[in-house]
Amino acid sequence: MIAGETMSAGNVAARTLRRRLDAVWSLLPPASREADRDPESVHQLRVATRRAIAAIDAFRDLIPGRRAEWFEKQLRRVRRAAGEARDLDVLTDRLASAAAPKPHVGKARARLVAMLSKQRDVSRQPIRDRYEKLIEADWPGRVARLLEDVPARRRHATFGDYARRRFRPMVKRFFTAADRRLRNAEEIHQLRIEGKKLRYAMEIFADVFPARVQARCADSLERLQETLGTFTDHAAAADRFRRWAHDASAATHRDTIERLCNTEEALADVARRKFAKWWSPSRRRALLRRFEQTLRRAS
Repeated sequence: MIAGETMSAGNVAARTLRRRLDAVWSLLPPASREADRDPESVHQLRVATRRAIAAIDAFRDLIPGRRAEWFEKQLRRVRRAAGEARDLDVLTDRLASAAAPKPHVGKARARLVAMLSKQRDVSRQPIRDRYEKLIEADWPGRVARLLEDVPARRRHATFGDYARRRFRPMVKRFFTAADRRLRNAEEIHQLRIEGKKLRYAMEIFADVFPARVQARCADSLERLQETLGTFTDHAAAADRFRRWAHDASAATHRDTIERLCNTEEALADVARRKFAKWWSPSRRRALLRRFEQTLRRAS
């Protein structure tokens, strides 16, 4: 029997929720500071919120509904607040690195980088606002009460039985998204989100599954995320440039912004076609077999 499988589901839930919610709380202060103080903290905060939401989803049966809903709502608000900052970080760094070795690209792009850098600092304000509201709402106290409310009567359920029951519908949900034709950016983005949810759930339930098979599934999901991430980054950059080109503040740079928008759209299309070729029916079937094998061996 795999280590951890006979542990109480309630005890594992309390420990996992504590770790993931505390991670969000510890990352809020550095993510709310100026961009150049700790640019990676915003990315880490967004990942932490997704992992915390995945934990709440995984242990939903053990958490009182109102408390679960409150934390999910706050975590989504934090993630949205950090989304703008993260997009600006990625875009600014990409433009800066592209412009640095080529001085002849002109002053226009350099000015755009400077403008984006200022926007990066401003984009931290929504994160600061969220952090202050959560201080007022007594986040640490609410976490403590949430963990106390994990029903004691469910502590007798073993983690192994609980994990297998909860993980199956998560796998089904991912492959429902994977079965779509993925004709547009929204469907591709949804597949990426479902892939993240499944990967974070596997982290929680890892002790229940055979290590070798679990590692192969995790590796496949990670490759899926990397392949989709390239498309998502370019599509998000193109969308930002498209909106920015119609803003009054961009009047003097409109030609440059429109050229950059066209470039990002072209790169997004290349990435989409590359993903469509990579995500073949045979690759999807192989991944499905791995998950079925994982669940079968775990049973």
